Amino acid sequence: MAEARASAARRYLEIVHTLARREFLVRYRGNLFGALTAVLVPLLFLLTYTFVFSTLVPVRLHAGATRTDYAFFFFAGLVGWTLFAETTGRAPRLFTSQAHFVRKTLFPVSALPVASSLTAFYHSLLWLGVFAAARVLAGGPLSGSLLAAPALLALLALFTAGIALVVAALGAFVRDLAEWIGPVLSVGLFVSPILYPAERIASVAPWLVTLNPLSPLIEGLRGALLDGTLPDATALASLVLWPAAALGAGILVHRRFRPLLADVL
Repeated sequence: MAEARASAARRYLEIVHTLARREFLVRYRGNLFGALTAVLVPLLFLLTYTFVFSTLVPVRLHAGATRTDYAFFFFAGLVGWTLFAETTGRAPRLFTSQAHFVRKTLFPVSALPVASSLTAFYHSLLWLGVFAAARVLAGGPLSGSLLAAPALLALLALFTAGIALVVAALGAFVRDLAEWIGPVLSVGLFVSPILYPAERIASVAPWLVTLNPLSPLIEGLRGALLDGTLPDATALASLVLWPAAALGAGILVHRRFRPLLADVL
């Protein structure tokens, strides 16, 4: 029994890896800049928001903070946010756009949103490289805690996979969910510690920080990238519990709706 489960798990992971690799390669095939698009588009987003929130509507990080300081602050948060938003934004149409997989009774449909999250994780690793290079070019310090960033991104990818499982299953039945997910993510950007510190949000609405599962994940990543700090025991518990809860919810919702998917697609 244990051997059969291990074999099934290996097969599932192989399918996820194959789907993620194919998605990563196909998405940028034929593009003018190829895979660099995965970096250039968010970079444009970064430059635009940095200008707005460091110049037009300046966000005060600390006394003496410069525009460059804010750019790296936002950059560190954007690495994690892009992973989450990219996957979640595509999730509502994931099953409907790949109905041929859904109709295959032996195909593990849950692999589709999980693979999508894995693809976004690959992109986030590219962003880590860009962040490190930009930090060095700007003369900023690179701490050894940077080595923990991939593990923190992996936890965020697991959390995202759980959310994507829920959103993908619901999106197959609630077709206008695809229209709502964009505005919801826009709100999520502004109520998460991406554009400004978590302390700024907590000073206005502490419950937004407490109830937002992205807060500890983003703050943990930012600490590793900018401050040279690693999560303490309390923060680490949140970093593990939120992905576990999201995956648990995703698995439950998927099992509930999986038998009905083929009938609605």
